[in-house]
Amino acid sequence: MARDVSGTRERIERAAIKMFARHGVSGTSMRDIAGEADVSLGGMYTHYPSKEALAWELFSRSWSMLGNELRALARASKSSLNGQLRAMTAYVFDLHKQDPDLVTFIYFSRHEHLRRVKSSLPNPYMMMRMVIADAIARGEVPHQDVEVATAMVSGILIQIIDSKALGRIKQDLTRISDSVADRCHQLLLGG
Repeated sequence: MARDVSGTRERIERAAIKMFARHGVSGTSMRDIAGEADVSLGGMYTHYPSKEALAWELFSRSWSMLGNELRALARASKSSLNGQLRAMTAYVFDLHKQDPDLVTFIYFSRHEHLRRVKSSLPNPYMMMRMVIADAIARGEVPHQDVEVATAMVSGILIQIIDSKALGRIKQDLTRISDSVADRCHQLLLGG
């Protein structure tokens, strides 16, 4: 029985991610998700009290997972800032290739949820900030405002993901991840 409940919950979550990625949280109803998941509307409410609660749970879990993965990559890559940027960018772009609905949901819905994110929740922005702040402290890049530097690099990655999700970028992002990371590194160097 517990197995069926877990399977139902997983179907609901995958359906919600798909619907939220394609129609936005505000453009998706619990009924839409229930139909996609092949679950009764009552079954939806057994697992989640509201669409907003479901969206928050999926976002916070995914945002934290992404932050944890980026932290692990940054720590494992004891290389230069450019090596860390390459590893982190490759991971995010590869994740988009493997699960475009998940990445699209995360990045398209972030504005709805960012105010609720506590600094204790691992997240991609804080991991990028950590990597850049460490590089500044090591003297690897010139001293600069770490918040502005992080916003610039994160903004580049976010805009590329957004453009891919909107169909403006046709090519596979994994093919350009190193060049994007290299350009971000050049930006931090002041070039």
